[in-house]
Amino acid sequence: MTQPKPKFGGLAWTALILGIVGVCGSILPILNNATALAALVGLVLGVIALFGSRKLLAGLGAVLCALGIAATAVLQGLVVAELDRVLSGAQQEQPPPSAQAPALRLPFGERHTWPKGRTISILPPVHYEETSQFSRPPEGKRHVQFDVAVRNGGDTAYNVINATITVTHNGRLAQQHFGAGDPIPVAQLPPGGEARYTVVFEIGAEPGELRVSVQPAFAAEETAHFAGPF
Repeated sequence: MTQPKPKFGGLAWTALILGIVGVCGSILPILNNATALAALVGLVLGVIALFGSRKLLAGLGAVLCALGIAATAVLQGLVVAELDRVLSGAQQEQPPPSAQAPALRLPFGERHTWPKGRTISILPPVHYEETSQFSRPPEGKRHVQFDVAVRNGGDTAYNVINATITVTHNGRLAQQHFGAGDPIPVAQLPPGGEARYTVVFEIGAEPGELRVSVQPAFAAEETAHFAGPF
């Protein structure tokens, strides 16, 4: 007469094997995510197998699975804490924002020389009176003009059209008046050459700070800000 097949015997053995895998794999970073998942499956199978004929085997497998899951959670928590400590230390070693070089701010009439020898000065601004009624500024606006003085102190020729000029008034971007002054200056300066041209911008009628930001070429390494009340 054949003996009856053990009830849930296969589940008990599977729980035991998965428990061993979960415990051994808990010490392996990244891989322990997969072994912990396997241990979780084994824990469920072990609990089910407790209702079978291999209770001792099922209980041992369930305990090992639980230990594997717990060990994985503890070790991953320690790894995360260590990473946080290392990252916090790296951030503290970085210089504070206050250590950065301040923006280059100059009064009108001063001049600034860039590394390649280009020297630019923004002369004090004055009011620009439009002679034609068709090109007068709209209500609440006015025109301002200023001269740009350029000297090429470099070793190669320099065209003043390469300079970029941005104007703001009270923090608002001003629009250039292309119908007055020298809207598109073109002057090829040899080494040691100098030039001066006039530009006109439309700004608000209320008084405030006028700022003229200058670069000798597009995306230059440094921007000079000429500013003052107007």
